[in-house]
Amino acid sequence: MNCTRVQDSFIDYQDGSLPADESAALRAHLASCPTCQREWSALQEMTRKLDTLAATPAEPGPRLRENFYAMLETHQREADAPSPFALARGRIDRFFAALLPAQPALQFALAVALLIGGLFAGQHYLAKPVVVAPADDSAKKELADLRKQVDSMGQLVTLSLLQQQSTSDRLQTVLGKMDLKSPDRKVLTDLVGALAFDPSINVRLSAVEALAQHTDDSLVRAGVLYALPKEHAPLVQVAMIELLAGAREQGAQPVFEKLTRDEAVDINVRDAARRALAVLRLPAQPDSKPTATLNPDAKPTLT
Repeated sequence: MNCTRVQDSFIDYQDGSLPADESAALRAHLASCPTCQREWSALQEMTRKLDTLAATPAEPGPRLRENFYAMLETHQREADAPSPFALARGRIDRFFAALLPAQPALQFALAVALLIGGLFAGQHYLAKPVVVAPADDSAKKELADLRKQVDSMGQLVTLSLLQQQSTSDRLQTVLGKMDLKSPDRKVLTDLVGALAFDPSINVRLSAVEALAQHTDDSLVRAGVLYALPKEHAPLVQVAMIELLAGAREQGAQPVFEKLTRDEAVDINVRDAARRALAVLRLPAQPDSKPTATLNPDAKPTLT
């Protein structure tokens, strides 16, 4: 078994539903593959954290664990299904394998650099200025501060990748911040940066869980709303939607509506977006905390 197949079989192996011969092959592979050992340890730690979160009434998303296994099972079935484009995809993969650096960390750092360069060029040469009409000077200053903090996320993640931290190390970093009751601004910025840029689904999902405890902070809501349109993993998308709906972030309505209309989006994500829209359209409770309405189409200003 190769590393991809082994890691895709982790959930079935953990639940005891993997056939005996495949289980034996998986154990043999784990015994000799440090990369898969780290991914298995990270999955076990994340599962333990999810169990702890599910047992705490104050933690969000009682359906999160159920969705977690359902999403991974769907992803595995789709990955195992034969594709009529397998030959073409294989040729494309070989082309990029020869073109890109061999180390995944350097590949992702290059992708982040290209993304930042594209945003910079688009802002200066293509995009029209986005007009935001804040209610007062304090709201205007807050939005400006949020954009500046989101701007720094790419640099933080790129620095982390250049240090070649493993997925397990990055996951442990996020999980360590999850227990902080009163994190400072830098901690929240790091978590939003992990959610927006980290290549690991496990790390991004854990970042959502950590941020869900601090939705009263406008930086958290702005960062999640900024990252949601760029996220393509259904499991992480559902968690982000539930976070924004639980925070009653009215600025998320246009993003939710777009997700419900996009047939290319996973059905579970579209259903979650519909439920979130229904929550946001309900009258606010008299004792609920108001949330600042953020512009989901606003792009951060690169400096």
